[in-house]
Amino acid sequence: MSQPTALLVIVAFTDLDDTLFQTLRKLPLGMEGLTPATLGRDGQPHSFCTPAQSALLAHFIASGITVIPVTGRDPAAMARVTLSFTSWRVLDHGLTVLRPDGEVDTDWRGQVLEGLEPLQIPLNDCTDAVTELAEALGCRLSRHTAHDTHFMTVLKHPDADAGSLERVQLALENHLESRSYAGLHIIANANNVSVLPRYLGKAEAVRYLRGQHFPDATLTLALGDSLSDLAFMNACDLAITPPGGQLLRTMTAAKLPQR
Repeated sequence: MSQPTALLVIVAFTDLDDTLFQTLRKLPLGMEGLTPATLGRDGQPHSFCTPAQSALLAHFIASGITVIPVTGRDPAAMARVTLSFTSWRVLDHGLTVLRPDGEVDTDWRGQVLEGLEPLQIPLNDCTDAVTELAEALGCRLSRHTAHDTHFMTVLKHPDADAGSLERVQLALENHLESRSYAGLHIIANANNVSVLPRYLGKAEAVRYLRGQHFPDATLTLALGDSLSDLAFMNACDLAITPPGGQLLRTMTAAKLPQR
């Protein structure tokens, strides 16, 4: 008598914005077949899945693949995502893990708070160091918290002015280097510049979930579009990235030796 086939456990850890959906301005004009994926603060559709993105997500779900968002969104922003995610969720750039029932995972929260404690002075110092420059350039500075603790400072320009954001980024980089703040790092894209923990984020949250809750996973997939996603993508077995994203743009521009 043949033995029953073992159930394959496949988990997809996926970034959200610009990976599973994006705003209309990042899509071809007049593109058809779009599915609303998020709501803005005004309650109106804000981001959309293309037919390909919808098909990928539907295929994952129909195949029994566990889909886990790994996002920089905080709980309030995640609540505006209209796609259905029923398993674990990684929010706040990895600082918050929600259980399938929507409650905060207290074990991970404890690890996060322990790791954040020694970073409070460096993080506040970096924030203070660029506040005056940010104001002069018209950038908006915001301090983000997780578990009532400051973990990230974000600077945005209302017009996404590349020159202003570049100056802020350079000032932050110089300050980090001059103070030897090895526990912090900077991530940047076309919209904002952020300073946050180097060794406490998406990758560590994914490793935590793999080790504690999915130790028997046969296959783990990672989906992401930006350089800041690389660390958690490297924590999985295979990686998927969309065309036109920061990752592929960077790789395309790089002059790598062909050997």
